[in-house]
Amino acid sequence: MNSSIRPLYRGMKIAGRAKTAKIKPAENAAIHRAVHTAEPGDILVVDGGGDKNFGPFGDILALACQNKGVCGIVIDSTVRDSADIREMRFPVFCLGANPTATGKLDPGSIDLAVFCGGVCVAPGDFIAADDDGVVVVPQAIAAYVLEQVRVVAKREEVIKARLAKGETTAEIFQLA
Repeated sequence: MNSSIRPLYRGMKIAGRAKTAKIKPAENAAIHRAVHTAEPGDILVVDGGGDKNFGPFGDILALACQNKGVCGIVIDSTVRDSADIREMRFPVFCLGANPTATGKLDPGSIDLAVFCGGVCVAPGDFIAADDDGVVVVPQAIAAYVLEQVRVVAKREEVIKARLAKGETTAEIFQLA
């Protein structure tokens, strides 16, 4: 996802399957419905249209997510009750904070492909997020990507071991 989606606070790491929702500005009913139908380990991915004028996700929804076993939320909007959410240690990746509450008149949609942070996210896609940002891996290639991640991790272990023995990166990458 693009770099506008940032962690609400530092030190969060989440990984899991996307549970999607799309909301209109000033509405959050779809988030409530997504939490209601979520499975433990899901990550809510909410298309908020990039709106920064309302906070459709707050401490009540964060507690509801924790109760359902949802491991975090990625939302293309702002959130409210940020201090309370931080105290709860609930992982949130968003556009920032805004104290303005929302309504529940428009049902929105859940379990459909959404756009969040400039990326199309389908239900079941793999989400990984930490202090550096959010990555989306389409479900169809998740196994292949995981295999490649393991290859890169092993390669980096070798590089770090060589650095620990005193080699330079220029030597390791044959740039010297």
